[in-house]
Amino acid sequence: MQTLKHPQTAFGCALAFAAFMALPAMAQEYALEGGAIDVEQVERGQDEYMANCSSCHGEDLHSVLSTAPDLTGSVFKYGWVGQTVGAKFNVISATMPAGMGGSLSDQTYVDIVAYILSANGIPATEDGELPPDPEVLQSITIAAP
Repeated sequence: MQTLKHPQTAFGCALAFAAFMALPAMAQEYALEGGAIDVEQVERGQDEYMANCSSCHGEDLHSVLSTAPDLTGSVFKYGWVGQTVGAKFNVISATMPAGMGGSLSDQTYVDIVAYILSANGIPATEDGELPPDPEVLQSITIAAP
């Protein structure tokens, strides 16, 4: 039986391999229960987000102002997951852009929500898009994997 000359190196390699294999399991991929977003809606939402939201919430959804929350990472995980799309739509449409809540169309608000969902790992499908109907949006839940 042969012994290893550098058991620490073998252990380190095994640890690195195990971490690499666990990466897919660690990745956060969220889902919508009861609804879907599609590529065109996400693209419209991205355009509207850049025009109406990015000056405060950042182009990458990481806030550039201390008064504006991030829209990704732990803020999304703990503030959006488990909520209905309708709840998030209602808050955003009533309060955004800051000081001008309700100034955009319902379609624009729902497209922005679709973009935020997509940017946080909810895949766009060809199964339809979120409707600009607050009542229907209340039946769609943002779910953890």
